Amino acid sequence: MINCILDFDPGVDDAAALFVMKKAKNLNLLALSSVNGNVSLDHTTRNMQCLAKLLDIDVPMAKGQEVPLVREPFFATVHGNDGMAGFRHMIESDDVKELTSENSVIMMHEIIQNSKEKITIIAVGPLTNIALLLKTFPEDKEKIEQISIMGGSITSGNVTSLSEFNFYVDPEAAKIVFESGVDIIMAGLNITEKANITREQIMLLDTIENRKSKFAHRILDYYLSNDSGIHDPCSVIVLDDPEVFEMEDMYIKIDVQNDETRGMSYRDLRKERNGHYNCKVITEIDIEKFRKILMDAFTE
Repeated sequence: MINCILDFDPGVDDAAALFVMKKAKNLNLLALSSVNGNVSLDHTTRNMQCLAKLLDIDVPMAKGQEVPLVREPFFATVHGNDGMAGFRHMIESDDVKELTSENSVIMMHEIIQNSKEKITIIAVGPLTNIALLLKTFPEDKEKIEQISIMGGSITSGNVTSLSEFNFYVDPEAAKIVFESGVDIIMAGLNITEKANITREQIMLLDTIENRKSKFAHRILDYYLSNDSGIHDPCSVIVLDDPEVFEMEDMYIKIDVQNDETRGMSYRDLRKERNGHYNCKVITEIDIEKFRKILMDAFTE
């Protein structure tokens, strides 16, 4: 069993990642951590609480960083104003679980240090919280098994021609994480844009008479009219069902300039030729297995 903390910025595909996490066979979720990204921190935190209530997930939850390390916040429109495609009202509740902490970096540190086993972090938003954790508590590195990241690309971007959203939002944080020495799995746009379900599968969700499936239908129907990839579940599935993907060792660098290359992730082939790698990059996906896992999670 892999002990995990999920750090995310829900976000429709973040919600999908949590659906998959709930159904996972080999993952033990220890905590949830919000971060600014797709929408403001207030929205991502409330979405986290409401999703946990919907999915009957009872773990510590904490609020993360409101702004990137250096940059001004930059939000995504594809998730709607509330992050849930305008449908958060479907899962709002007066009795959501209260936050355990107002500082997710401290919460993660305490969990990591108190654990007898190594912890895996799944980070599918901007890497602000994770960079601060590694910089503030460098002793935690030895107790982190790996960080499974949705972000970056080894092909093209979706904010600029070269830069993926999560790394574009906080390139300095991504640079810190990739230079940390911690083992990393990277699910970049080169693979996550292929991670989708069919229109027929989306419509099927609307025929299932349970609240979770109806909600999944609404948010995915809106989201997939703007973005073909359900990106974030890849970083969960690669841990729980690694046979869905193929990976390749690479040395990835992050650009922190202020132009078209801001947040760009790219291979350093010189280092690779000398046998140096800092992450495993997902390069292939079994789309039918991916779709089955998602649909099982959405229809349970």
